[in-house]
Amino acid sequence: MNEPELLTEIDGPIARITFNRPQARNALTAVMVHDMAAFLQKIEHDPAVRCVIMTGAGEHFMAGGDVAGFGEALNATPAEREADFIRRAKGALPVFEVLERLNKPLIAKVRGAVAGASISWVAAADFVLLSDTALFVFAHIHLGASPDGGLTWHLPRAVGLRKAKELVLLGGRLNAQEALAAGLGNRIVPNAELDAETEVLAKRLAEGPSVAIGRSKLLLNQASANSQSRQMELEAESFGACAATEDFVEGVTAFTGKRKAAFKGR
Repeated sequence: MNEPELLTEIDGPIARITFNRPQARNALTAVMVHDMAAFLQKIEHDPAVRCVIMTGAGEHFMAGGDVAGFGEALNATPAEREADFIRRAKGALPVFEVLERLNKPLIAKVRGAVAGASISWVAAADFVLLSDTALFVFAHIHLGASPDGGLTWHLPRAVGLRKAKELVLLGGRLNAQEALAAGLGNRIVPNAELDAETEVLAKRLAEGPSVAIGRSKLLLNQASANSQSRQMELEAESFGACAATEDFVEGVTAFTGKRKAAFKGR
């Protein structure tokens, strides 16, 4: 029996998502997109899940869309190809709609190839740990295509508009050090230590005040679309909601008692 193309697991407070086509460098399929959207919707409102890790099986994160499968469309008429690829590109929208509103920290554990649309999945994460083997390839232009998968939304926010244009229009390549310098990662970890370092970070986030972490994430995501006054209103509302939690009571009590807080995520 073939393994699923997307592996999902809830491991205590940590949800795990693994792109599972190592023989194809985890190139994305419609099945993977569908299953990821369904899993994210499942955990979105589950208070027991306090952190999410996203990675690829084997030596690579994800090689973008399954270009090998694109060849099947080449015998269609231009109008048929246009309709087909509009449908394919729109297929990822439910995933990114959930990611945009997900009030749980998302860690991308990245090793090996990150190509095409998969760069958007990395840029959408809240934390990115890069193996020293990571290689980002901006491949769309080499196929005669423009970006999809939310890349033109997430990339400029991660690296700035001018750098995004350089990478997309010239079909750039970035090794781990260059990706870190551009703003596509938080830090580089030796490949052999990547799994352990990711677990340390996930544990720290999962043991934090989950309501405050989730609300802080959403405030930061929304800030660029709001005026200062509107953002400060949202901050006030969010602070009030945090103050109503058990974790706020624990945090203040621990601070005044000069001890480490033991947050419960509620």
